[in-house]
Amino acid sequence: GKGEHGKPYPLTEEDHDDSAYRENGFNIFVSNNIALERSLPDIRHPNCKHKVYLEKLPNTSIIIPFHNEGWTSLLRTIHSIINRTPDSLIAEIILVDDFSDREHLKEKLEEYMSRFAQVRIVRTKKREGLIRTRLLGASLARGEVLTFLDSHCEVNVNWLPPLLNQIALNHKTIVCPMIDVIDHNHFGYEAQAGDAMRGAFDWEMYYKRIPIPPELQRADPSDPFESPVMAGGLFAVNRKWFWELGGYDPGLEIWGGEQYEISFKVWMCGGGMFDVPCSRVGHIYRKYVPYKVPSGTSLAR
Repeated sequence: GKGEHGKPYPLTEEDHDDSAYRENGFNIFVSNNIALERSLPDIRHPNCKHKVYLEKLPNTSIIIPFHNEGWTSLLRTIHSIINRTPDSLIAEIILVDDFSDREHLKEKLEEYMSRFAQVRIVRTKKREGLIRTRLLGASLARGEVLTFLDSHCEVNVNWLPPLLNQIALNHKTIVCPMIDVIDHNHFGYEAQAGDAMRGAFDWEMYYKRIPIPPELQRADPSDPFESPVMAGGLFAVNRKWFWELGGYDPGLEIWGGEQYEISFKVWMCGGGMFDVPCSRVGHIYRKYVPYKVPSGTSLAR
């Protein structure tokens, strides 16, 4: 079918119509026309196939916050997790609805998700914004590790064991997958430019990706490497240690900034932050943010 192996969906002029993007910031027409369980290319470093992980890994609660997410993009996220994750490692998948008002995210979603024993849905009582929505999910989680994902992702082959392994070796560790790009127009799946790079920021606090300096490059490029700050959306952390760090500041209204707060706390409290090349997760970077934030206006810089 179209979109299999992460190939771009062939678009016509009409498919680019703005109405396809209006509600989600990505082309929902394409999302609706590719399989919920489509195949993806395995673009890991070849060495990843020979890695050996600890026999006993901690289990995880996978926390997915969403607000008015598209039906097929949310379902594809869940299907990819269930299909590409060892059952024994999933304590639960918590979908946290930040006060969505779209009909498909109410009873229809409850009914659909009831087929998956691991999935539960919790809902905020008012619009809270991404950070407090994540905090709600984390406060209800039972797994040994918290894994945060966005609601428009596709996890790739064997994505979870490399993350959990690093936390099992040192619980004061936050780990991030390589974040691959799912194109917001045609849903093609590919690595980010430059692939494995470290997280940083400029004087205006904009997140930047910078090359790993030669003295820090690993002999094996598939090994985890330290990163000063994380991108923010997709990461795993020991649950108890997340709360020892104080979690997120509940006064954070929107998104963008929370990743610096948690990154600084990790390094200042004797922990470490690692990017893990053998864990890959595709993420749709929206064309634009299609909703208002809790305070009523989108944040202008």
